[in-house]
Amino acid sequence: MTETNSKTIPTEPQCDCAGAQAANPSSQPANWAQAANLSSQPANSSTIRTVIFDFDGTLHDSAYIYMKAFLEAYEWLVAEGHAQPRTFQLQDISCYLGLTADEMWSSFAPELPKSVTDQAARIVGAAMDRFMTDGSARLFPGVPEMLTRVHDAGLNCVFLSNCRIAYKDVAREVFGLDQWFSAYYSAEAFGDIPKEEIFKTIAKEQPGSWMAVGDRYKDLNLARAHDLPSVGCLYGYGSYEELQDATALASSVSEVADCVLRICGLEE
Repeated sequence: MTETNSKTIPTEPQCDCAGAQAANPSSQPANWAQAANLSSQPANSSTIRTVIFDFDGTLHDSAYIYMKAFLEAYEWLVAEGHAQPRTFQLQDISCYLGLTADEMWSSFAPELPKSVTDQAARIVGAAMDRFMTDGSARLFPGVPEMLTRVHDAGLNCVFLSNCRIAYKDVAREVFGLDQWFSAYYSAEAFGDIPKEEIFKTIAKEQPGSWMAVGDRYKDLNLARAHDLPSVGCLYGYGSYEELQDATALASSVSEVADCVLRICGLEE
């Protein structure tokens, strides 16, 4: 269920719909801009060896291709008589990013039979994979540089996503993730159990202590369940309310590395 990277890693280089780019300064508390400041400093922060990264909304600007993939599935639903034609805005569906396919469809269309939503999910998945391989997908600006800073500080980077195995495999190849990540954990490989349950395997296989980085409440749930320090990514698809209890908040990709290194006591 776990995929490790056996290559030599180079040293160079729910659903409260918050919408894409949720961290709008005008909607946050007055002190939110001090996002790189730590709300607390875990006593064992100096022992952190592994950083667990979420993917969609944290590293991958997935709304860019998810909107198109979702619309393909919705067009199929309309053609099959399962839904009425309607227009969607990005904020209507970006709140579903970070959820498993079952969670997304049970929230979006709870009235539809599972056989129908399963097919819709397959259409979305196939389209996402296609857009990934045809060059449409993109990481958030600055992600390669941020990951390089974390990796070159001597920290072990691990991929943990509520995604399909095939999607993880395509992303791994298209974005060259092996240069930063040593292991990959996708929810599908574990029967779509929550991240806090998948962590039990990570804790056995990856050197501790650990910390979590992500943009949704599911990443904070992981951190809370196991008393891990965490970085909440305000530039992603979650809301401030989802992330406000994180050890540190990052309002930009570059601030993620600042927060991680500060929590680990490895400030440059």
